Amino acid sequence: MDRTDRNLPGGLTKSEMENAPSQANPLATVQDWNKEWNYVRLADKLSIRADEIQFDAGAFWFHRDLEHRGFFSPDFRQGIEMFYSDNFGGSLNFVSRHELFGQRNIFTIGTNPQVEDEHSQNYENLFGHTGATTARGEGISLNLPFYLEDQFYVAPRLSILAGAQAVFAERHFIDDFVSDAEGNQSNRQDFLGFTPKVGVIYEISRETQAFVNFSRSWQPPSLDNLVEFTQGPDSSVVYTPLQPQHAWTIEIGTRGEYSRIQWELSLYHSWLRNELLEFNDRFGNDIGTTNVPRSIHQGAEASLEIELLREILIPKHGNRAGDRLSFDQSYTLNDFHFDRDPVYGDNRIAGIPIHVYEAQFLYETPSGFYAGPNVQCNLSRYPVDQANTLFADSYAVLGFRAGFRQSNGFSVFIDCRNLTNQRYAASIDVIADARTEPNPEIFHPGDGRSFYGGVSWSW
Repeated sequence: MDRTDRNLPGGLTKSEMENAPSQANPLATVQDWNKEWNYVRLADKLSIRADEIQFDAGAFWFHRDLEHRGFFSPDFRQGIEMFYSDNFGGSLNFVSRHELFGQRNIFTIGTNPQVEDEHSQNYENLFGHTGATTARGEGISLNLPFYLEDQFYVAPRLSILAGAQAVFAERHFIDDFVSDAEGNQSNRQDFLGFTPKVGVIYEISRETQAFVNFSRSWQPPSLDNLVEFTQGPDSSVVYTPLQPQHAWTIEIGTRGEYSRIQWELSLYHSWLRNELLEFNDRFGNDIGTTNVPRSIHQGAEASLEIELLREILIPKHGNRAGDRLSFDQSYTLNDFHFDRDPVYGDNRIAGIPIHVYEAQFLYETPSGFYAGPNVQCNLSRYPVDQANTLFADSYAVLGFRAGFRQSNGFSVFIDCRNLTNQRYAASIDVIADARTEPNPEIFHPGDGRSFYGGVSWSW
């Protein structure tokens, strides 16, 4: 069970964020923008293990309850949303490790069915209070995936992996408020997807692997993509039919450890078709999702952990290790762009930082004490509109954390963030073209200098 209750300050223009990032959008105060979430989740899982087989069966129920007070005007009538949903699902997974043709083999087969029933109603936001109803509906989402995979060792260290997944999905929207300008927007779409994959894994040693994969991905639109409020004098809910996005991806990489070094590195290139991209207006309101005919996602993901020093102040004693100082780094390259798009050409896809780097020095003792500085960096500016005319700037945020942790018993931590009080955009709301929407209020400032702490007890 979980509960979230937070006020929403809304987005700012870029100059407002740079000059006074702690201010709220004036409408956020007048209309009392706020979001209250309540979550309840129940789950259970049965597992059977043997030398050559493994079987898992599980089921879950996930309930969400939302009250969201947001932007309202006669030209955008989303206003206050009351929402609740129930998500039911299960899983069946079987793994066999019996030899095949005298060679080691791992065969996996399973399914993860899910169904969600959600109910929502929107009202005018009259200075934070509910007014007349502007929309009401029910959405039913069904996902039925079935997958299988086989990893066959052609040699003791070389294996070939092949698999596939078939998915049936249904999106059904029932419009219970048909007196608005758009009338009855009830609709239903069925989707069927198939995603094969093939790969090769070479185990250089027990700790080190190199791999290459070639696979197809497939993602149907969600009801959030399909059902949106329109803008204009006749603002109302509209169901917009969309196609699933799909892609072919090739990935190559390595993971492993040697002496005091651990690493992971992967490079990938994806050819996407019908990518689902969301757009917002100049106030940050979600105004719809569209299919982009062609786009490219490519990049790199890398992490490196180096143990710099051992037994600095505390020597090793028997099976108990001494203290240590480590240096951990991670880097992500996101090179996402349109591919000969009729409107945006080969522009970068907006809202996605291109170069992201994180690092920390961490001193740890065998008793559980740890402490060290860290830094989070966005190394280059990135566009916030698909026309690539307005950009969020680069930044570096310095922090420090310390604490005491144990696998069983008492733990405590303190986390100090943004110690230099850097002003930066933690997130943005993507718009189409900043030249047609001057001074858009789409920048969400990151927290200033802040301190967090907590205690826990585990057993």
